[in-house]
Amino acid sequence: MKQRVITGLLFLIVMLAFCAGFYFVPFVAVILALIVGSVSTYEIIKALKSGGYKPSYILMIIGEVIGLLVLLSGWFFDLGIFLTSTLFMMILLMYCLGMAIFPQIAKPEAKLKDSVTSVAAMLYVAFPMYCLCAMALFFEHGWLYLIVGLFASWVSDTFAYFTGVLLGKHKIVPHISPKKTWEGCIGGAVFCGLFMALYFGFIVYMIDDIKIGRILFMAIMFLFGLIISAMSQIGDWLASAIKRSVDIKDYGKFLPGHGGMLDRFDSVFFTLPIALCIAILSMYI
Repeated sequence: MKQRVITGLLFLIVMLAFCAGFYFVPFVAVILALIVGSVSTYEIIKALKSGGYKPSYILMIIGEVIGLLVLLSGWFFDLGIFLTSTLFMMILLMYCLGMAIFPQIAKPEAKLKDSVTSVAAMLYVAFPMYCLCAMALFFEHGWLYLIVGLFASWVSDTFAYFTGVLLGKHKIVPHISPKKTWEGCIGGAVFCGLFMALYFGFIVYMIDDIKIGRILFMAIMFLFGLIISAMSQIGDWLASAIKRSVDIKDYGKFLPGHGGMLDRFDSVFFTLPIALCIAILSMYI
């Protein structure tokens, strides 16, 4: 427990330092994405191999590099968030189609399930990392929304844990995550909604150019908080389901007491796209 607390505090300090970096130098988000993406890719490949899969790790890395190059090109040539995102999805999806069949062409003994698994694993890491960088690079106050993408899931997880410990009785998915309860799920969602309402009502509203009334804005963000909490918990369940299917306890030992990078960012991977959607929505409200 002591190691877990120490690691948690150090992790929080590092993440806050990155958040400060986003404010002064938005490109810092790319550095964070490279660190998280690289370690997460290594961990998911290792996990899949332990489960008997044979992921095409070279093709996975190439796909992630292509996604990064599309992002940086869109930023450098000032293409804007919409055109860059369209190019990112089109190019990466076309690459995924080739990635799914190429191993069978190159090696007759290659199995389709390994190729499809490689595609899914690559997108699992590449898409949220794109969202992380896009918020910082394409929006004037993108750091405000990036903070939500990173911290809202941890707010949800924290309050879901304490609510579950105090009130939890009814299990949700015991075959995937035995300790998760409906009470914890609801508690995490409500507190995440309150966090979003207060954060956007008293910080974002004062900094960004929001045109609608504060109360309405806070109500909308409360609803987004519920969505973020739900996506956060789905991300956590997916990561747990993968671990159970390959029979491992943690994805790694990158964060002593907490497991690997994926053990800490599994829910964040599902909240970063929602945060990007909120950033885009803020352009029109």
